[in-house]
Amino acid sequence: MVHLIEDLAILLLVSLPINLLFHKIKLPSVMGYLVAGVLIGPYGAQLIGDVESVKHLAELGVILLLFVIGLEFSLKRLLKDLVSILGVGGFQLILTAGSVGWILHLYGFEQNQSIAFGLITALSSTAIVLKMITDRAEIDTLHGKLCIGILLFQDICVVPIMLLMPLLAEAGTLSPMHFFLAMLQSIAAIVVIFFLSKLIVPRMLAWIAHIGNKEHLTLSVIFIILITGWVSAKMGLTLAMGALIAGMIISDSEYNHQIIIDILPLRDYFSSIFFISIGMLLQVGIFFDSILFYLGLAVSVVLIKMFLAILSCLFLKNPIRISLIVGMRLAQIGEFSLILAAIGLERGLFNGDQYQQILIMAILTMLVAPLMIQISSKLSIRIFSGMSIEDNKEYKEETLSDHVIISGYGLGGRTLAKVLKEAQIPFLVLELSGEKVKRALTEGLNTHYGDCTQEETLLRAGLKQARMIVYAISDQVSTERAVRLTRKLNPDIKIMVRTRLTSQVEELKAAGADEVIPEEFETSIEIFCRVLRDYRIPNNIIEQQVELIRMEGYSMFRGISLNTESLKKFSTYLTATLTESNLILEDSWACGKTLKKIEISSGAIIIAVVRKNQPYPNPEPEFLIMSGDMLILFGSHMQLDKSIEYLQKGPQ
Repeated sequence: MVHLIEDLAILLLVSLPINLLFHKIKLPSVMGYLVAGVLIGPYGAQLIGDVESVKHLAELGVILLLFVIGLEFSLKRLLKDLVSILGVGGFQLILTAGSVGWILHLYGFEQNQSIAFGLITALSSTAIVLKMITDRAEIDTLHGKLCIGILLFQDICVVPIMLLMPLLAEAGTLSPMHFFLAMLQSIAAIVVIFFLSKLIVPRMLAWIAHIGNKEHLTLSVIFIILITGWVSAKMGLTLAMGALIAGMIISDSEYNHQIIIDILPLRDYFSSIFFISIGMLLQVGIFFDSILFYLGLAVSVVLIKMFLAILSCLFLKNPIRISLIVGMRLAQIGEFSLILAAIGLERGLFNGDQYQQILIMAILTMLVAPLMIQISSKLSIRIFSGMSIEDNKEYKEETLSDHVIISGYGLGGRTLAKVLKEAQIPFLVLELSGEKVKRALTEGLNTHYGDCTQEETLLRAGLKQARMIVYAISDQVSTERAVRLTRKLNPDIKIMVRTRLTSQVEELKAAGADEVIPEEFETSIEIFCRVLRDYRIPNNIIEQQVELIRMEGYSMFRGISLNTESLKKFSTYLTATLTESNLILEDSWACGKTLKKIEISSGAIIIAVVRKNQPYPNPEPEFLIMSGDMLILFGSHMQLDKSIEYLQKGPQ
């Protein structure tokens, strides 16, 4: 027991600085955990020298990791997105597993081992890919959605694959009928455990929450994990499968939010236990004895996975540049593959050498994955930017002139299109997603399907005749490339860009954008505008402050101090003499009174009254104020604020 506590303390000591370091350099901590495990393990510096202890830690890490994954897994969300993820995800998994299994079978592997290797190789790393897509704000891009869809499908398939691994280990002694019956028995066991738990667990949690406190709820969650894992093991399943089921059950309970708050802070520690322990199991000597062989094997796996993922995307009619990005991002072996490999080793499906080969390939491909993700967008643009129009190639440019090009038909693009349509301003929508193109065409909009990073696409959209182009796409790398290309093709066009990343403001302006609108900053502006209006600060003061912030390139929000000249302007705006308008309503105190009776004593002067669009400048003291009149006031903003309150509520 002392050794286990000592080992866990060492893991925590190692994982904390690694997590901080990789967060700083914006890389997934999974890479650091794997390297740290290799360095401190029994085949490295031997800070943890007991192999059996390491295996126990790895098993504990798997159980905890799968419970957290199950806790974040929503059956409702799965059923909602099932149709959208079945296509490309199913094709990628079947194609990759089938191709790898067929190649290995040709090299003399047993059929059951070939199937298992194929399934293990087909899975990619959700932890690495999803984190980097999220950090790069690419979730709403076409390639981001494709990657997430494929990863989600793979995660779903982990459950049946976990059931399949023990059966594949016994495939030599089972007839096809017995194999089929064993698979049905495993599925039936899961269904029984799941529905029994669904009947018992919510009632138990409700009872504990009613008579106990938060600590009792946490203890009951730990009990549910242990008992579900134990029952799963007794019914022929694995402890990890039980932990996954426990997480899924609790995720649908009414107390899931509190449980997630209590458990999820430990998620990174659970992950570190798993990945560091996996790194510790790697026998470094085996790798260095045949380093060229394993490097070549890892390169082959990356190329095969990348090619088949590209093929899967192209098969479902996605653009070739986007398909290349998806292929490069899913070319690694994932963390679930390591879990499945451990199950295969435990059940005798693989021997120790084969398990080491899987570990080496997985770790090598995981280490290279962040680099491939980082360069994927830029590389795809560089490769396909050469596919621009040739001088002798005939093409038909868009016949519009002085129009607006909207690149991206998401929420922002749709809103802009509606406004331009109502204002009868000519515009054209440029979109790369087939679904969004269909939507725009259905709405009767002038729409082009194409990649805004390509010269031919922009020229076909009439870039040289356009007055303005608005980039409302989520792919920041493509946005910067498109802005540079746009400015090169038409130096006079006005370029407006929406961005989610505040760091992109200066880069996009340097690339040639006239206006860059960061979503986060504009939201902040809207918030402080509403706060100031609630305190009755006049509209022109608010507008001047907003204009000042925008003129300074949002430097106030980006942590950059305003220069002295700007501060002088800011002070001038606040202290200047101003005008303000105030609409008199039926319940206003001033309604039905003459100007003489009102006698505003706050210092502001009524310089005009507007009634039914008819102005009355310098009204006489006997002028009767009626409901619907617009009073034009003159004074400082403090005087105006007091006067408007006086007109509404009267003398206090």
